[in-house]
Order: sequence, then structure tokens, then C-alpha cells
Amino acid sequence: MQTLMDDAALAPKIADYLAAQLGHPVEIGPVRRFPVGFSWLTYSVPVSGIDGDTDTRELILRLGPDYGLFAPYSARPQVLSMQSLEGSEVPVPRAYWSSDDPSILGAPFMFCEKVSGEAVVPWVSANEPGLEDSLRRRLAEQFIDALAALHRVPWQSKPVAELAHGITAQNTARLNVEHWEAQIARWAMRPYPLADWGVRWLKAHCPEAPRVSIVHGDYRTGNFLEHGGRITAILDWELVHLGDPHEDLGWASLPMYMGGSKLICRLAEPEWFYARYGEKAGFEVSMPSVRYYQALSLLKLAATHMAAARCFEEGRFNDMRMPAMGSQVATCLRQMEKTIEGRR
Repeated sequence: MQTLMDDAALAPKIADYLAAQLGHPVEIGPVRRFPVGFSWLTYSVPVSGIDGDTDTRELILRLGPDYGLFAPYSARPQVLSMQSLEGSEVPVPRAYWSSDDPSILGAPFMFCEKVSGEAVVPWVSANEPGLEDSLRRRLAEQFIDALAALHRVPWQSKPVAELAHGITAQNTARLNVEHWEAQIARWAMRPYPLADWGVRWLKAHCPEAPRVSIVHGDYRTGNFLEHGGRITAILDWELVHLGDPHEDLGWASLPMYMGGSKLICRLAEPEWFYARYGEKAGFEVSMPSVRYYQALSLLKLAATHMAAARCFEEGRFNDMRMPAMGSQVATCLRQMEKTIEGRR
């Protein structure tokens, strides 16, 4: 395992790297790490002199350490997707510089702009009051419309086309299942017969996608910023890929993101969510496909929890939330089974 440099050592390394990119020196203020996430590390980096003046601009640095949940990492998919969405109806931070060379900052990394706003979290108790209704409705409309806009992007002419690798509307579901099957084989510390059964069922019932789209991979509350009733940025593009747009619908509509409500991501009534999305995306939502991707999403969550347990047991990540996540593997697989049985 490569040792990531400590936070104090980052500032001079960042200064050297940005000076090389810009062609002139810059000054780095105190680098502050945000205590969030289980995967990429996120830092606030004040930089003076980006434009050759004395103004200070706050950047976001994301580092993908080799002990993270989905390591080894590459910054490239995130950067390609964010660059592809510049000027679109999807609010994303502007991506600046990136590299997968760990000799520069100790791990793959990317710099992007800092966007104002706060995250709306999905994990609240059932007794906690929901969002004020007019605010909820405004955010729901933007949440749906941004997702539909993402799935309409003509990616074939964008940088993200680099991720295509022969994907088609006919093979995208199977390729997705095979990817998560490989992750389970890598992360599981014991056999999970129910996961094997789920993989077999998913392979045998692959739907054809209405189109191949850019798929966020973790589209939900908690992964966007809100300021003054407006969604200012969609964040956390580390699972981005090309695939069936129903995948993002299935993930967003998982019960664990409802926060004890009956609303998708604590925001939208399901019937209205699918109807508005279909109108904006330009195709009729297939509810069998949504349920298929709900089942696949639960398998994906189970795989993520297996990864968390292994990270903790191997001493790579000492956050006590890791074993807590590991305890949820059986719950996710049981929910997957119920979702599949309900679809038959």
C-alpha cells in the first residue's frame, strides 16, 4: 500500500503542481479536509494568483487514496464526464486539472471549482419533519430535470465517449451485472449464495436500454448542493459510466433514500417523478426496467458493504462506519430478493 502524504505536506506539493500548470507561481492557503465520504478524500484549497493577480480562489481537491473503498482509482472518468457537461442543463462544478500519477500528490486527483450550497441528506429518522413543501417541490423539479438533461446529453461527441468500450443498448445491462459480479468476487470474505442467485437472475433478465446515456451512478439526495431553493451542483461523479438511464432511476428510488417518507429521495411522489422525468428525457419510463435496476442497485449496495467490511478487516480504513456497513450486506441481499420476487 502506498502511504498518502499527510495534509500538511499537501500545500507545497499543490503549489508546485499548479505553478507548473499555470506557468507562474501561486500561493496556497490552509488546506482543509472535509470529514465526509468513504472513498475519495475531499479538500478545500485556497489559491492566490491563479489568474496572475492576488485574488484568492477556493478550489476543491479530490484525492483517491489506495486504501479507499473503490481503490484503485482513476480521476479520468469524473473529469471526462464533468467536462462533457459544461454548458449543459446539468449543474456541475467546472473541472480544472487532474492526474492519475500518484507521485504528484500521493494519489490520483482532480481539482474543480467550489460551488456554494449545502447538501440535503437522505438519512434521517422517520420522525424528522420533511422539507417545507414549496421548497421540496422546487428541488424535486430541478432534481428530475437535471437527471433527464444528463440522460439527453449527446455523449458520442463529448470527451466522455472515451468510456464507451463497445457498449450498446443491448449489452449495457449484462456488462453492468458482470462488473458488479467481479467486484463481489474481489471483496467478499465469505460465500454469499443469495448474491450468486441474484447475479444469475439479473443476467437472465437483462432489459434493452431505450438509449445509452451518461449514468451518474449515485444520483440521490446527499449528492447535490442546494442554495436558496436552487440546486447549484450535482456532485460525486466517481461511479459515472455509460449505460441504461433506468439505472439512475432505480438507484434514486431505493427505499433507503426515502428518509422514512414515501417520496423518492425525500423529494418527489413516485408517479409524478417518473411522469415528469419521462416527459423531459424524451422516452416512456419502463417500470419493469426500473425494478430491474432497483434489484441491481441493491446488489451493488451489498457489494459496497462487502468492500467496506474488507477495508476495515484488512486495516486499510479504520473508520468504525466500515464494519457497520458490513453488517448490512444480508439486509441488502434480502431486499434484492424481495424486489426480484415482486417483479416476477
